[in-house]
Amino acid sequence: MTCQSETDPVLVDALKTISDFIQQVTGVAPTPAEMADALTRYFVLNEIKEHIVMLRGGEGDG
Repeated sequence: MTCQSETDPVLVDALKTISDFIQQVTGVAPTPAEMADALTRYFVLNEIKEHIVMLRGGEGDG
């Protein structure tokens, strides 16, 4: 059985922005699998973590 939950609209907007950007620069929209693969790469996860730490004012840095 799968559990369906509603995705926060800000996350939906962020994913659409990413998809639109990829389509704009490559000419082809990314598949959900391509987006998931890209977003779960260590480098991307680390960049996201650093950005969130910065937004939080440096708390939890390290």
